[in-house]
Amino acid sequence: MGPQAKPGQVYAVGENADGSFTLTVVKPAEPAKLKCRLAKEDSFTIVVPGQPINEPAIQELLADFP
Repeated sequence: MGPQAKPGQVYAVGENADGSFTLTVVKPAEPAKLKCRLAKEDSFTIVVPGQPINEPAIQELLADFP
């Protein structure tokens, strides 16, 4: 018997000519590392981004939004 599946594992499914399936373990992509910090402002906790937010960048992102 082969290795057992573990919680959180991701598999690619391939169909064989004889109708059987082959499962291949796929390493999930690393999540993007966000650079930000938490700060207090007027008794509220806010997220301060690690890079400036500017109007052209927002418009560029919204242009691709459906």
